[in-house]
Amino acid sequence: MKTRIPLLLLTLILGLITEKTDAQSLQVSAELKELINLSVNKDRKVIEKTIDREIALSERKAVRSAYIPKLELGGKYLYAQSSLDSRIGDVTGFEGVSKLQEFMNNPAFPTLFPNLAGLSSEIVRLQQMMAQQGMAFPSLGEKMQGDFNGNYYGIDATAKMLLYSGGQVPNVSKALSEKVKAQEALTDKCTSDVISEVITCYDQLALLNQSKKVLDESAIRLSAEKRYAASALRNGFATDFDTLKIAVAEAGLQARLSAYEAKRTLLFQKLALLTGRPADSFENLNPELQLMLYLPQRTDVSNRAELRALMAGTEARKYLLKSEKSHYLPKVQALASFRYDNIFNAEANFDAPLPMGMNIDRIMLGPTFMAGVGFKWELFDQSGGNARVRQARLELMKAVNAAEEARELLQLNQLSSSTNYEASLNQVTFKEKQRIAARRALELATKSYNEGMISITERLAAETEVQNTDLEYLQAVFAQRQASLDCYKATGDLVIANIR
Repeated sequence: MKTRIPLLLLTLILGLITEKTDAQSLQVSAELKELINLSVNKDRKVIEKTIDREIALSERKAVRSAYIPKLELGGKYLYAQSSLDSRIGDVTGFEGVSKLQEFMNNPAFPTLFPNLAGLSSEIVRLQQMMAQQGMAFPSLGEKMQGDFNGNYYGIDATAKMLLYSGGQVPNVSKALSEKVKAQEALTDKCTSDVISEVITCYDQLALLNQSKKVLDESAIRLSAEKRYAASALRNGFATDFDTLKIAVAEAGLQARLSAYEAKRTLLFQKLALLTGRPADSFENLNPELQLMLYLPQRTDVSNRAELRALMAGTEARKYLLKSEKSHYLPKVQALASFRYDNIFNAEANFDAPLPMGMNIDRIMLGPTFMAGVGFKWELFDQSGGNARVRQARLELMKAVNAAEEARELLQLNQLSSSTNYEASLNQVTFKEKQRIAARRALELATKSYNEGMISITERLAAETEVQNTDLEYLQAVFAQRQASLDCYKATGDLVIANIR
């Protein structure tokens, strides 16, 4: 037992030398590394954050696709029917015709135009004859009335391509790239939590296993003491009270063993939940509880996943602010279209001003091709544009404030973790000394009890003290490993890449 302290110091020194070659890596057993990988692959939160990252990538791809030409093809067929009923006011532009009629009725007209005079007289006789037959030349009136019906089909193809978005597409795309980084950081955060939880469960199982060994050793000593007390009772050197004390100690030991079994079963179930393996597959696990040393090469928290996510969010807000500020810039788009129109099996009937009808077999328009460039420029948008810019600026201020607050809290947490780690090492040394002293006291108490110098109560008290100091030492080692894990987490180094 006297060599225990030097061995502990030697372990620390060797650990420090080993850590220099792989400063921020965490050395674990192959068995534990397998459990970590299984748990990370199964964890729902890790999967959720991975999906969120894929969603952000899809959003970025959708934004960038704004520059990809879009081709649309459409067509339609329809039957149309409509009526026309209108009243027209004075019709101008035919004043010369009226004056010509007056001039033709002038007595001097036949003299001036003898050939036309005969023609005009023929027209007059034709009008008189048509009037006798109930017919008349059509004339313009104030009323226009009729109906239309027919069939139409058309086909059109349109190609559009965004040439300039006013800076919005590049800035939004960069903002989404920062969002992807934030999601990756949050995935690392969830992964770190899973690693910590698996190592903690594994250490708890090691703590229980080694505690079981302590209790088994104590049970062996109590069994030997029970046989000795029974022999002493038969020979008159002990009383029934002495054997009762041993029975009470055995009952307390059995209670601790029962609690051990319950905790062990619960840990198996938790590991099954984390890894997806059956609980009974962990029955053969026999981990050892050893010190986990941490040699920091940096004390900053810039690698913390939470801070990286917030910083990426801040950068995303900056790009969104730039996007909103560029809302006043014009958007330019190239356009090309090709269309074909056809009207067929149509009719047009007029009742006034000229009674007439028309059958339309076919009217074809096209193919018509158009190509050009268009732009849209919001010259004044006092309500929407400025409000969005102001909101984006406030969101950026909020993100910066959150990142700075997180940095301060994480720095405080890192300092606390380092302090707790140093304290845990001192606590392990202290508990080791207590353990050595308790075992030395047990040796003396056993010898004194066998010589009849002390009572069974004092002997059992020494036994209980050994149990307690051994268990407290194991608990101190467990706490030291937890403190070391906290140091890895505090600097953002508890990730899969650092697990060795």
